[in-house]
Amino acid sequence: MLASVTTRLRHHVRLVHASTGRAVTGLTARLQPAPRGWGVRTLPDAVVVFARTDAAEPAQPPRLAVTVAGPQRDLLEFAPVPGRPPGTVLVDLTEAEIEVPLQPVPMTLTVVLTTAATDAPRTGRTLTCLATSGPVPKPVVHLAEEEPGVYRSAAVPWPAAFTPMDLLVDGNPLRTLSMDLTRTATRIRLIDTN
Repeated sequence: MLASVTTRLRHHVRLVHASTGRAVTGLTARLQPAPRGWGVRTLPDAVVVFARTDAAEPAQPPRLAVTVAGPQRDLLEFAPVPGRPPGTVLVDLTEAEIEVPLQPVPMTLTVVLTTAATDAPRTGRTLTCLATSGPVPKPVVHLAEEEPGVYRSAAVPWPAAFTPMDLLVDGNPLRTLSMDLTRTATRIRLIDTN
């Protein structure tokens, strides 16, 4: 006679990009410690933790060590976890559904600003990125002119409030734009119509 084992879902864990809300992919995971009768399955964009129905409840909730192994790892902030590889997050398994936001690394925005008529560099302007959401007053990031017509921000994290953002030239809106969060530097070319 064959014995059967029944399991049940205990936890569903997702790591999400804090600026976009999109799920982070390329995950590996393991329980720390692994209670007897508990297991982990990694999906493309989540981790599920299951347990046998006859498994004893652990005295302390276990933790899940989730490591981002894909290309997104270098674009997200991670606190070092002793004894674990870079790109690892420790998740306390205290809820059935858990979503862990991961902040982006500091990134730069470069705007090449030209004139409409001659395509010459537009110099001496004040460029500011204004968040389209968030607290009042809205957060801003200033871009400094580094060479004629080329304006660059400092390397800063671009939180969700800047997804998207308004680019202001001398205080006037020029364009609504978004950072390319798949790289650490975004460069765009715009014609100054103000």
